[in-house]
Amino acid sequence: MPKGVVMSGVNRRTFLAGAGAGAAALAVGRGTRAAGPNDRIRVAVVGIRGRGGSHIDGFSNHKDTEVAALCDVDARLFGERVKKVESKTGKAPRIVGDLRRVMDDKEIDVVSIATPDHWHALAAVWACQAGKDVYVEKPVSHDLREGRKIVEAARKYGRVVQAGTQSRSAEGVIEAIEFLRSGKLGPLYLARALCYKRRDSIGHKADAAAPDGVDYNLWLGPAPERPFNPNRFHYEWHWFWDYGTADLGNQGVHQMDIARWGLGKAELPTRVQSSGGRFGYKDDGETPNTQAVAFRYDDCLLEFEVRGLPTNDEKGVKVGNLFYGPEGCLAINGSRWATYLGHKDEPGPKGGGHGAEQSHFDNFVKAVQARKPETLHAEILEGHLSSALCHLGNVAYRVGRAVEFDPKAESCPHDSEADALLGRSYRPPFVMPQSV
Repeated sequence: MPKGVVMSGVNRRTFLAGAGAGAAALAVGRGTRAAGPNDRIRVAVVGIRGRGGSHIDGFSNHKDTEVAALCDVDARLFGERVKKVESKTGKAPRIVGDLRRVMDDKEIDVVSIATPDHWHALAAVWACQAGKDVYVEKPVSHDLREGRKIVEAARKYGRVVQAGTQSRSAEGVIEAIEFLRSGKLGPLYLARALCYKRRDSIGHKADAAAPDGVDYNLWLGPAPERPFNPNRFHYEWHWFWDYGTADLGNQGVHQMDIARWGLGKAELPTRVQSSGGRFGYKDDGETPNTQAVAFRYDDCLLEFEVRGLPTNDEKGVKVGNLFYGPEGCLAINGSRWATYLGHKDEPGPKGGGHGAEQSHFDNFVKAVQARKPETLHAEILEGHLSSALCHLGNVAYRVGRAVEFDPKAESCPHDSEADALLGRSYRPPFVMPQSV
């Protein structure tokens, strides 16, 4: 683990203590081959469009891993992606249409998940149950309760599970967190996370037949039965509650994760409120393009803001973070950071460097080889907590009022409407098991 990386929710000792019986399964999981120390780790990438391309690159670029299988419900994507793997490794991966066949394959060691959000948690739990290690894209879940299920499965089956919040592996962001930990800004009283990312209208489209080569039933998976619509399919699914988590959980989860990391919060807040809307145009989308969220902790406030329409920056930041203490402010923009000190915002220490895409995959591979999930930069508990903040913000937005939350029980005991939105119903047979 690079200098300065702090697992805010779990350290090595508490991680191993909490893993319980699952620790005994760390060497070889149920359903996997008994790989030797010199064997290459065989990876199946599930969901190969969009972020799936980065997963293919990340594992193809590592000398100790082999992209052995590509899995997607859209057969039209395989040609280009197979060539991508061949160009990097000289070997063609197998192609699979149904992710359940990936879970059955005893030759696969790692399942790398880059599906739409509504599939993340169920695929991750199934992979853990099949004895696979998991790299799962952000947000790790579609709702709060299923995120906790991944944590439970990882512990029970002793799996190494990394969340795809790669800023945890960015040296510049790590430097910024170290500066915050130094106390030079004083005790932090406010963290702001910004997602000022332009999102244009998706317009209106009619329901239609699914394209040839697309297994739409499998694409829907656990989501409710609905007719195929191009606006609810590739990428635009982000803006529908059945599949996505709005920009709060899409781009915003990265900044939410950094905000929580910087504040050093290993727990969820007690009160959340949110407002916003889909302003500036009328289209098929359901999720807000403008949203403000406030999370109340006992000693500080975490604020998040989504602006999908033209806007100014704040201290040069449009997609990033701001931290405030009595002595000044620290701004994180990508992997670079700068400080502004005193009442006059005098420039102070700054730093930063390259992004962290490859190093995040490398960290995961190293943890898999060593069988040490506690060395992950974004272990699944961290991924769950940061994703859960996004889900709580969306719940408060959807019910239209402040939500009181019990962080220990991870429930809203006095608000049945909000509590119901912390989970969802699953469409058989794509059902999250009650006991993983």
